[in-house]
Amino acid sequence: MRIQQKIYARPVMGVLLNSESVSNLKKQIAKPWVQWLAEGNKEVNNTLYFFSLKDVNLQSKKINGYYWHQSNKRWLCQEFTLPDVLYLRSGLGKRYAQTFKRLCTIVTQNKGKLITHYTFNKWRLYEVLRQDPHMKRYLPATREVKQPDDIKEMLQDYKVVYLKSHIGRKGEQVLRVEVLPDGGYQCSYFRDEQLTVKTISDYQALLYDVNAFFKGKNYLIQQGIQLLKYDNRLIDMRAELQHNGEGGLDIVGVSVRCGQPGSPITTHGDAFQFEDFFVNKMGYSKEQVVAFRARVHTFLFDVYEYLENNYGKYAEIGIDFATDPNNRIWFIEANSRSTKVSLNKAYGNAALYRNSKTILEYAKYLYGRPQHGVKQPVINDIPRKRALPTQATTSLLHQRHSQRSRFNMLRQ
Repeated sequence: MRIQQKIYARPVMGVLLNSESVSNLKKQIAKPWVQWLAEGNKEVNNTLYFFSLKDVNLQSKKINGYYWHQSNKRWLCQEFTLPDVLYLRSGLGKRYAQTFKRLCTIVTQNKGKLITHYTFNKWRLYEVLRQDPHMKRYLPATREVKQPDDIKEMLQDYKVVYLKSHIGRKGEQVLRVEVLPDGGYQCSYFRDEQLTVKTISDYQALLYDVNAFFKGKNYLIQQGIQLLKYDNRLIDMRAELQHNGEGGLDIVGVSVRCGQPGSPITTHGDAFQFEDFFVNKMGYSKEQVVAFRARVHTFLFDVYEYLENNYGKYAEIGIDFATDPNNRIWFIEANSRSTKVSLNKAYGNAALYRNSKTILEYAKYLYGRPQHGVKQPVINDIPRKRALPTQATTSLLHQRHSQRSRFNMLRQ
């Protein structure tokens, strides 16, 4: 049958979702990036299905997954073979940790590939990056909060700090604290589409509010960077990088994000194309933008490759960064499961389609590569143990960019 031929086209690519997302597919509700992936597969023609861990039968080595039926324009459920390429797009609870570990082991033993791992733990990520002298220069001063004095000392040193949960998305686990001239404190955060700004009179009251904000979660404290501003709004950038169908590394787009007035984060604001923003809104000359863009690209490639060397292969990573009035580049965080909201705002549907299609092409590329040993699956975001980088290896990583012959930055 024609459908059977399409289902078993190689490679078989399974996309791991959480159970709620899979339940929504049954109701014909798909997240935008899921629908774009299905759209891109019209051209690439992998066998593409979406599943959760509760749909995995390890004994029969089968998975009940959902796929997009092009003729019926519906999500349909069917039994599939284990994937040749396993694309991880969901975090896991403890309930299915062993299922996940065994699934990854079977896939790799069958010469399959794993791409993209867990959401980065912000504190562990910082610890990994600061081991390398080249990476360390991009990092603001950061420490894990273990006792109240950690907050007090950072406020004494920097006057403005950001407190962040180790794990958090969309900026809703970020609290900005500023020391006021009268000795009090101003706290601001953005949650549930609402900006909250509070003035607190003393340090003990500040600690009470901080504890109430994080509710027992582990969190870090970070030096507040003096970001560029536009129209009294904070500016940072989100770059979307991914591997292409030839195994190389592409920049899909660099979006400049402008936060809402008074907001401590930029996540819920506007987004603009990189070159257009710095030329038309910040007044950069063409020559200044070209030079700045070259520095940004070097930084992005360095970070991506360093993360892969320490964590394993990723199909894509979103990298948040900023620059200060002295044009120093600062690393903010990395996201392994970007929803690409800023990319869509700045570059439109064409960028989302290209991104999705390229992920599928990368899966096809990986499937065609010979297997060089079996890597152990990453069960959490703790990086693989590696020797600390030497000056020679750091220099080699930096010099690789002069040898690059291909990168793409999608423009309209």
